[in-house]
Amino acid sequence: MSSSQWTAAALAVVACLGTGRAMAQDEVTLDEATAMLAAGDPDQIQAGIEALGLIGTPRIIEPLAQRIRRGLPRDLLSSAVEILGMLARPEAGPILFELATHRRPDVRLAAVNAITACRPSGAERALVVGLSDSDPRVRSAAAVGLGELGARGQVDTLFLALDRGILEAATAVGRLVDGPQVGRLLEHLGRLPFDVVSPGLNEVLARAEIPERVKLEVIARLQELATPDVKAFLQELLASLPQRRGRDAIRQAVQDAIERIVD
Repeated sequence: MSSSQWTAAALAVVACLGTGRAMAQDEVTLDEATAMLAAGDPDQIQAGIEALGLIGTPRIIEPLAQRIRRGLPRDLLSSAVEILGMLARPEAGPILFELATHRRPDVRLAAVNAITACRPSGAERALVVGLSDSDPRVRSAAAVGLGELGARGQVDTLFLALDRGILEAATAVGRLVDGPQVGRLLEHLGRLPFDVVSPGLNEVLARAEIPERVKLEVIARLQELATPDVKAFLQELLASLPQRRGRDAIRQAVQDAIERIVD
């Protein structure tokens, strides 16, 4: 949410409180915001949710979680989950884990994204479960989340997800594989469309901890494919590589590969 949206939310809180005077954001107390959550009017509940977001401390999690468990209309539930995700606190884990099994896929999707942002204990396990969700958006978000969490123990799980058609798993794999595992990603070249595998390769080539010899193997394999898509990928890669003094084996290999791929 932008700063202008936060300002608009603050003004909405002031209006709902009915003070009739300007109120600074820090004058909206936790008790006032919590009381607004108990209102029967959806606009006041929304204002209470936004007020908790403005307070923005871990103390808002419990009243927000309690209100979620009592039930909220679709739009208000989405706002509440968004606030929890923006807060990015691990204490939100319990309610987010509950929402990750909600009957509505849009709520599960929002919960998975918020779990990734909050990184609570148990997040990795919840995202692995999300890989088997009935909704493809949730499965994709879970795969991306595992990459963002740095869940290196789930590389095999993500390869399986990629083979099952969760295409976003390629990026997560690229973030997580070690040097010897890069070959498994290269095996998907030709089996899957290049634009599915290339984000994962891009991650591999950008990681400082991946050995140079492994990156050279990736470039050599791409040169073997010699397709227009590969050439375009290598040209973008070359433009992104930093200029270095002296010999730069990666840059030279990329340049050579580009020259050898005939348009």
